[in-house]
Amino acid sequence: MNRLLILCAICLLAWTQGFAQAAEGAAATADAGTPALSGVRTPLIVGGALGFGSGTGVGSDRGIGLRQIEPMIGIWYPGMAFFRVGYGMYGYEEDFEDGKDYEVDHSELDFELGVHLLGLLYAMGSYSRVKELSDLGDVAWNEWGAGFGSILFVFAKAMVFTEVGYRWVLTHYDPFMDKKVHGGRLQLNIGFTSFVF
Repeated sequence: MNRLLILCAICLLAWTQGFAQAAEGAAATADAGTPALSGVRTPLIVGGALGFGSGTGVGSDRGIGLRQIEPMIGIWYPGMAFFRVGYGMYGYEEDFEDGKDYEVDHSELDFELGVHLLGLLYAMGSYSRVKELSDLGDVAWNEWGAGFGSILFVFAKAMVFTEVGYRWVLTHYDPFMDKKVHGGRLQLNIGFTSFVF
């Protein structure tokens, strides 16, 4: 529970920082157009994100903290909207009640759609297909998400982003808990993207 509170505090801090930068960026954009985009010819982006969360699935302490490094590709019109697709993988060990440690291979395919609300601040929705493979059993489930984020230009064709969201985990069988579970969790993404051309 303490880990979840710390994660919530980090997410809130990151979101408020992003909101402040978004407000400053919106004012600058209104005054001088969008000079950071002067060298961009297409909206195609490549990048990656560090994903932090309050666990994989629900009802357990698995995957708390840094969840994955996720490469992504997409289309982003700063100040308007974006669509991204990312695929991340990572592995971890799970202690089971029989005393054995099981290796779990986790993978996640994410589709994210965002709309800018105020300058560089945006709202986003996501769909994720998640899989976990282990000797105890293989499982896959769907997650829907919603959240907010903000971008900050670092160079003319590169930007960093911070996002805070909530994921709804749909019903699936958990082999470690030996029952069907569903619920929700928090998600924080910190990423970097670059315009290809």
